[in-house]
Amino acid sequence: MNWSSVTRWLGRLVMGSAGLVVLLLVIVKLTVGVQFQKSAIQEKRPALPRFTHVIVIMMENHGDRALMHNPRAGYIDQLMRSWGYDTNYYGLTHPSLPNYVGALSGRTMGSHSDSPVQRFKQMTLVQQLDRRHISWQAVMQSIPSSGFRGNWYPDRLPKNHAPIVAPPTALYAKKHNPFALFPALNPSRGEHTVNLTQFQRELASGHLAQFTWITPNLCNDMHGQSLGAGAECPVNNPALLVSRGNEFLRQLIPAILRSKAWNTRSVIFLTWDETNDPTHFLSAAGLRSYLRPGPASPMIPVFNIAIGGGRVPLLVLYGRYPHAIRTNLWADHYSVLKTIEDSWHLPYLGHAANARVPVLTPFFTQNKTSSAR
Repeated sequence: MNWSSVTRWLGRLVMGSAGLVVLLLVIVKLTVGVQFQKSAIQEKRPALPRFTHVIVIMMENHGDRALMHNPRAGYIDQLMRSWGYDTNYYGLTHPSLPNYVGALSGRTMGSHSDSPVQRFKQMTLVQQLDRRHISWQAVMQSIPSSGFRGNWYPDRLPKNHAPIVAPPTALYAKKHNPFALFPALNPSRGEHTVNLTQFQRELASGHLAQFTWITPNLCNDMHGQSLGAGAECPVNNPALLVSRGNEFLRQLIPAILRSKAWNTRSVIFLTWDETNDPTHFLSAAGLRSYLRPGPASPMIPVFNIAIGGGRVPLLVLYGRYPHAIRTNLWADHYSVLKTIEDSWHLPYLGHAANARVPVLTPFFTQNKTSSAR
């Protein structure tokens, strides 16, 4: 998502006037509203099975409406019809980076920026895992080496270019690698980070960490590359991006399901960081959809406007229940974190402790809050 285009649009409207900024926020408040849904308050921790393996796959910038019944997303549509699917699931906010940070730590720390030079100090899930001796792995599809610390790769722009500017040739983006944004993880990050080729080799041999995070490259996560010379999947070609992402998942997920490591207590959480940009930011309906919040999305103080990430697909593939389960549970990326922490009896981090944020129990208990299609 190109949040800078939104800020430039706002800047042109307000022309530097603080009064007009306030007026604009009032208009947005009247147009969008609070948008929070009623949620069941979780008063105690539910009993979940103990997962043997958890795989989180984070895709990019597509809401469910952009993918459902899309002929270029046939495999994804098949997953929606064949496995667990939450029809009321949301990104945390905009743009991309804070969604990754929040999903791993339970907090976005107020960030609304994609700048890869940001650093975060809060506790993360993988630090919890280290303390419990639970193995983990960060799979960055096109990272050139485990210890790579650059913002982009390949990067053929002049060395002094602004860090937030994406080279047209880039496939790896640090902003989509939350493990690189927490300095506390630096000492051990290299030994836990692999590219997709290494992951596939290990998977074929039957090895799978207990927790695995997979970030596809910019061509396969549906984000796309910046416009310019050398771009093979430009951001302005949505049909190509959906096709590439669909094919990537069509190859990756069956390989995981066929592996010797996969069993009845293994689970895949497949989701998208945030919804796609509205066709026009001046459309009331488009703006409402774009900013629609999850249970713990950030708010603009005083104006009480939620800056949510919009509705995105959440697909849950759980080995014990290999069939369609559909739920309308109001949830967001904090719910995935909370569900993992519940299964492994870890303390809740950040907003995962919010009683409004639900555990994704319908996919693991087969109770009456879910319904098979």
